[in-house]
Amino acid sequence: MKPIIGILAEIDGEKTVKIQDTYVKAVERQGGIPIVIPCAAADETLTQFINICDGFIFTGGADIDPRHYGEAKKETCGEIQPNRDDLELRLFNALIGTEKPILAICRGIQLVNVALGGTLYQDLPTEKPSDIFHQQKEAKFETSHEVNIRKNTPLYELIGKEQMIANSFHHQAIKDLGKDLEIMAVSDDNIIEAVFLKSDRYLRAYQWHPERIWDKDDCNRLIFEDFLGACKN
Repeated sequence: MKPIIGILAEIDGEKTVKIQDTYVKAVERQGGIPIVIPCAAADETLTQFINICDGFIFTGGADIDPRHYGEAKKETCGEIQPNRDDLELRLFNALIGTEKPILAICRGIQLVNVALGGTLYQDLPTEKPSDIFHQQKEAKFETSHEVNIRKNTPLYELIGKEQMIANSFHHQAIKDLGKDLEIMAVSDDNIIEAVFLKSDRYLRAYQWHPERIWDKDDCNRLIFEDFLGACKN
């Protein structure tokens, strides 16, 4: 039986709930059934989603309100969406005590880090300048830089290499690491690009967007294959 994967939705300025179809295609092509989890769901609704779904993807989108990690919002921080923050933090806190696999992407890795007590750079260009363009100039489905994978991590065990290619569409990133998270990969300028939870439960989080390039690169395809495999089990 195919695993059912809950994909966290974005919400735009017109209050339209949406997801990028790249998440849907990546899940379907690796043998899963995607369903959309809308913003501002009631607790009872979230409980039903947790019961129904075999795994969850926390997706990209707007910045997280800095109040969730004890900071005031700077001018360089982007749009925030309090309703989405609230829903995703509630869902994550409910999920973390279960065995349901979690895959977190872009904003998702930041949400996971904040939920576990970590902090973020609100704006990399002003707080941690670099020669690497973390908001890449290349097109949406192109890659832009390599990431360096640490040995003795699940990502290294998965692909068996110390480097892989990534894309980059973010101006924020992990600053102080959340509780029980461990780094899997960093960029050449030492920005954290991937983390996992130091426990038996499956939680993998990536700063880049593997759902946009999985069909061009085997390493990024394996990220989804590994996640769907965990959900099937």
